Amino acid sequence: MRFIGHGILATVGAYRRYPAAKPDENQRLVFICSGNICRSPLAEVYARSLGREARSCGLDCTDGHPADPRARKFAAANGLSLDDHVTVNAKNFEFQDSDLIVVMEPSHIDSFQRRVGPSHALALAGAYCSPPNPYIHDPFNCSDEFFVRCEQKVMEAVGKLCE
Repeated sequence: MRFIGHGILATVGAYRRYPAAKPDENQRLVFICSGNICRSPLAEVYARSLGREARSCGLDCTDGHPADPRARKFAAANGLSLDDHVTVNAKNFEFQDSDLIVVMEPSHIDSFQRRVGPSHALALAGAYCSPPNPYIHDPFNCSDEFFVRCEQKVMEAVGKLCE
């Protein structure tokens, strides 16, 4: 329902302020999700594999936890490793003024701006998917099949973002 709802909101222009713009070549990408165990760590390691400087953090997590086992398995199946990943809460992350903040859901925008501030450039990861949709679902409590689908959307978004 959230996917459909946010798709409708995007169609009527609710997220027009967050276009799928190409980042500067040397701009650091900071991927943000809720728990920093599924979506954002995968986005970080994939962007790095594509030659981009990237980091990740979570809005609703504590520091020091590993990536979700299913995320590690998915990453490994795609030639990536999340074995060294540990969670970082956004409040403990050192943002740079030039960072492009890439969030997985529209609700992350308000949460990020309340916690960190409104001055950073923001993008919605799903805006880079085909078809674009601003919402990439949190797969944490989903079936294995839906988990894979969500992680595939993350990789699609990062691939287009880093083209």
